[in-house]
Amino acid sequence: TIIIDAGHGGKDPGAIGYHNIKEKNIVLDIANELGKYIQSKMPNINIIFTRETDIFLGLKNRTNIANKNKGQLFISIHANSAEDRRANGFETYMIGMNKNAAAVRTAARENAVLDLEGGSATKLTDEALIKVTIAQSGFANGSEKFAALVQEEMSKRLQSKDRGVKQAGFYVLAYASMPNVLIELGYISNPSEEKKLKSSQYK
Repeated sequence: TIIIDAGHGGKDPGAIGYHNIKEKNIVLDIANELGKYIQSKMPNINIIFTRETDIFLGLKNRTNIANKNKGQLFISIHANSAEDRRANGFETYMIGMNKNAAAVRTAARENAVLDLEGGSATKLTDEALIKVTIAQSGFANGSEKFAALVQEEMSKRLQSKDRGVKQAGFYVLAYASMPNVLIELGYISNPSEEKKLKSSQYK
């Protein structure tokens, strides 16, 4: 069972591109296409989508869906954004301590949806992140292998910068009891990369 999570949705647009494209729409298209592709090639694989339409879904709800359906792999799909319009490229994240400033910014942006979830949402403090990283240690090897594979295969196919595999405190990964990764497909704040991400062929 593979859980495919299209980031953001509904009242949470995610990042807004240079030409006003919304992250939530790009990642939903790609998540749905990925699910169809896997099912066509490997019909014995059970695909569960956290969302298949433009609905709002809390971060904890996403991993609850994954755990409830006994997922064996969790893939969360996102698109990146930066103040520097020149920033470009794709990267894959695993749960872990924030190692660099760019990773901290990316995780903070993706975790910002907690503010839309109301009082029930608990922020992922450094102490909590240490605890979940330890709790996830049993899945770390699978997450690391899959993240490396994602980067390798995307690098073969995309005319974009390979930004590598990184670790950061993503709330959506923290509580998924299975190997899990978060993929940042590209920077929609970069006009040329936004144009690529709008292309059905590129997607």
